[in-house]
Amino acid sequence: MVLGCLLASAASACTPDDPPEATSVPPGSSAPAPRSDAYVYADPAGITAELTLDTSGATLTIENATGRALARPGVYVLDARDGRRVAWTVVAAAPIPDGATAEFAVERPASPEDKHIGLAALLFGGEDHGAFVPPHPAQEAA
Repeated sequence: MVLGCLLASAASACTPDDPPEATSVPPGSSAPAPRSDAYVYADPAGITAELTLDTSGATLTIENATGRALARPGVYVLDARDGRRVAWTVVAAAPIPDGATAEFAVERPASPEDKHIGLAALLFGGEDHGAFVPPHPAQEAA
């Protein structure tokens, strides 16, 4: 229940005895769609991003609809085993103009392995913009 309250709209009051409002996304924005193969990020300011992992690295795709240029992107993860912050290198990181979509290769160390990634976060110009939603494996038919 508390998590639901934290996710509830900032405009509404929420107590442990009250259920959260039906919507937990600010008006005019959409929640990131769960994907089975990528970490996703979206914010109401107009940034959407996907971080798709592969065996040796990752690909970062960012759409900028903010009305301004975005600083160079970066990525870090937290190792779920010990909470250690691990920087990943966005190759040829460059500012992203308003209205543009950019794709970058991302180099990552061998550790943590995919199964040990506790959190993946997006940076712009070194400023932390928040966490990606982790991949959601497809539901298996019962």
